[in-house]
Amino acid sequence: MTIAIAWLLMAAQAGSALPSPPDASAARTMAEASIVAEAQTFMAAYAEELRRGDRAAIASRYDRGGAWLLGHGEKSFSTWAALAARYAGPEWQPPASFVWRDLTYLPAGPEAVIVIGRFEWGPANGRPPLNFSYTAMLVRQDGQLRIRLEDESGARPATN
Repeated sequence: MTIAIAWLLMAAQAGSALPSPPDASAARTMAEASIVAEAQTFMAAYAEELRRGDRAAIASRYDRGGAWLLGHGEKSFSTWAALAARYAGPEWQPPASFVWRDLTYLPAGPEAVIVIGRFEWGPANGRPPLNFSYTAMLVRQDGQLRIRLEDESGARPATN
């Protein structure tokens, strides 16, 4: 029995000399930082495409399986083909100006991130910018983040 205990102690000491595995929380933090940085790049490019009115590039930002669209008390699912047709069609017009405001990024695992914030959309008619709240879920697909859910709701009218 003494030999067995001595053997276990030697094995434990030998094992303690080996490097310990990386901390799981540190690995998770690195993965979260990576997807947040990727989402920040995604959102900056998305804003630039909106300002340029690059219809094809905007449509390409959506999940190929379609996306849930919400806003103003409405909820619908749209196929990617329908989204591409919407942006290509005459009913969608690019903004005169566009700015994201107060974006927050919430990692939802290594392959997804939730983006919440606001944006200002400058109408082409020269009126003051319209304010919207914004929520999106970006999911990695084919190695790229794509919009799987998007909620755009206009600010409530001011009451006097």
